[in-house]
Amino acid sequence: MTEPMDVEARRLLTAFSGRLNRLDPQPGDWQRFYEFVLYAFRHAPQTAEGLGHALVQDGLDWEEAERFVLFYSHAIELLEREAATTRMPTRPRAGRSVSRAGRKPRARKRRPAARRRKG
Repeated sequence: MTEPMDVEARRLLTAFSGRLNRLDPQPGDWQRFYEFVLYAFRHAPQTAEGLGHALVQDGLDWEEAERFVLFYSHAIELLEREAATTRMPTRPRAGRSVSRAGRKPRARKRRPAARRRKG
């Protein structure tokens, strides 16, 4: 069972639906929807049905809401698959640095040239 939509998720969804160009969603519309999807995935997962009801409450008819509900379902599935297959970064061992980016390179020790024996 999913949790009810929290205040921030609701704010993001309302920002999306309130400015949506219903006839032809523009890149800005999609960007606002992506922000909602990412927030919902990380903080307040919703069922597709719950999202559809919220969009209808915000004034979209079901036909308008349906494409966003389908996109949401696919996006959440993709994000879940990515999270399941991504390795978690490991902590470095004490005394070792992970990256040397931005550091001055260490000076190398000079080794004396090998002397040849005459014989």
